[in-house]
Amino acid sequence: MSLGVYTGLTSNFTLDDGISNDPRYGEAYGVKFAPIGLNFGMDYEGFGFVISPGLVNVGQDFYVVNTAGGHDGKREINLNYLNIPAGFKIHIIKLSFFKVSGVVSLSAAYLLDGEESISHAATKLKFPTEVYPILPEGYIVQYDGVVVPEVNNYIISDKNDFKSFQLFAAAGFRSDWDINNHWRLTFDFRVNYGLYDPRTDEYVAKVNAYQTLYDIPGERRDLFPQLSLGIARYLDIEKSDQERKKSLKGSSKKYKEKRYPYPKPRNTRPKG
Repeated sequence: MSLGVYTGLTSNFTLDDGISNDPRYGEAYGVKFAPIGLNFGMDYEGFGFVISPGLVNVGQDFYVVNTAGGHDGKREINLNYLNIPAGFKIHIIKLSFFKVSGVVSLSAAYLLDGEESISHAATKLKFPTEVYPILPEGYIVQYDGVVVPEVNNYIISDKNDFKSFQLFAAAGFRSDWDINNHWRLTFDFRVNYGLYDPRTDEYVAKVNAYQTLYDIPGERRDLFPQLSLGIARYLDIEKSDQERKKSLKGSSKKYKEKRYPYPKPRNTRPKG
């Protein structure tokens, strides 16, 4: 059994059909910090279990693309979760001090904070014609696009527009290095996939009705590979009497059974 802490990085992909089909956006790639988590592990012969609650930052960034194909800004998606994965390990390589395991897990994630924002320079963008009736003042429709003013940190959606609960399924590999009898280093790589659209049904309904300025209809899922590095204290569970008997067999030590800590019950009735 081991108990420890870990930290790591995530690389995020927002699989949004609307954004993928929207000419205003192009993919941007980067990594985000998964600042801290706890790790509890149990290993048996050939398999094991691991529970590793931690904080993760989910959501991909996108470039804002003008009608000429240039980049004039960025759309940022940031969802902060308390993620609680429960994993099952199958040992692939097992040595006395080193193990490599395949891992599958299912996690419950609780939204701590969430925001989707956009910033761009004064430029020309290709808006869908369905949103022309809700264009704000200063957005000028032309034959080849919409001339837009500079926008700084325009909030597309906030925490209330995202579901407070998400499920992630994950698969990957994990290695455990026992550096001595008490401490263990862990390396964990898993690819996590969100089972639900992270946005609320109310917000999705607004998107489908073209009541949001910078969105078009489409399903969304979150995908993020996570690489974690941890250190754990390795704890021994006290062996049962039978196991202790076996371990002492053939040694000069005399086996003593554990005594019941309370007086034994009476075997006879009290007089009178």
